[in-house]
Amino acid sequence: MSSTNSHISPRMHHALKVAALAAGAPVVAALGFSAVSHGVYHRSDMATMSEMYQWLKGYRKRVDEPIAWDNYILNRASANEEHYSVPKVVDFHYKIMGFRVSIQETDLKSDAGSMQVFMLNRREINDRAVIYLHGGAFLDQPTSNHWHFLDTVARDTRAEIIVPLYPLAPVHHWKEAYALLDALYDQVVQKYGAENVTLMGDEAGGGMAAGYAEELLQRGKLQPSHLILISPWMDITFSNPLANAIQPHDPLLSTHGMEKVGRLWAHGTDPYDYHLSPVNGEVRGLHNVLVFAGTREILYPDAKLFFARVQATGAHAEFVEGRGLNNNYPLYPIPEATKAIQKICNEISMN
Repeated sequence: MSSTNSHISPRMHHALKVAALAAGAPVVAALGFSAVSHGVYHRSDMATMSEMYQWLKGYRKRVDEPIAWDNYILNRASANEEHYSVPKVVDFHYKIMGFRVSIQETDLKSDAGSMQVFMLNRREINDRAVIYLHGGAFLDQPTSNHWHFLDTVARDTRAEIIVPLYPLAPVHHWKEAYALLDALYDQVVQKYGAENVTLMGDEAGGGMAAGYAEELLQRGKLQPSHLILISPWMDITFSNPLANAIQPHDPLLSTHGMEKVGRLWAHGTDPYDYHLSPVNGEVRGLHNVLVFAGTREILYPDAKLFFARVQATGAHAEFVEGRGLNNNYPLYPIPEATKAIQKICNEISMN
């Protein structure tokens, strides 16, 4: 009996081979993509896709180009003075999808001035609180990534999450922000006790959290129970040469562009002052310090240096290295973030 193939012409046979190869091409490409993600960058496929998206969006290009960056800074001068509203995508999920914890808004009024403050998960049964200082290079308000991250943390802990919208550059500077943070911290400590308060922040907010904790040491005030820093900006001068070595691999941040904002934020203060560059400050006496940073972000070297200085004092400190990951990776929808958030929630929930 003749085989089935005897009824197929050579041309048809060739066409079928081409079709088979074409059908398998996406599989081969996917396997190759995954091999690069895991073998070269030691990260998940989603993390690689996230970085590719950041490069394509051109975030870094905006920070690198002096004119574009100057224009952006000038634009923030007016935008940051407007009343802030939670991003619509988050508001939609809260009202329609119903998966968010409660969000309340108030204005903190003190001798230092006033600022918007958001409270997530405020309930009578709360027995602890987190003061969260958002990042954004001292220029930008919280993004939807911040709110989704904080929603998860609030749902997985017994904590009230308090998010102050501290005054931002280029109109305002660090002294204004610290004065308002100090007033808020006193209120939260009075309600919950310092032993039940976590101070947490990312990027610029992470550096501010560290600097404020160092200021508490200098003033002899009670430390928060935990200090959690996500990709903290620890030196506004970027004097660490290792930051420049990482620069080509960072899809978001630029040492030159951020240094310019740092000078505005300093407002004439010595940029090496610990309030601005907490990597230079006194760290003996800090409690339970947990630091996250990705190896493909320019903030990584100083974040690790700060951790090493705290660890050298004998204090409990831990550094979580995001191998092959970018700035603020715990805030992104990638598998590595799930592990990081779980660790953060465990830390907050510790007595």
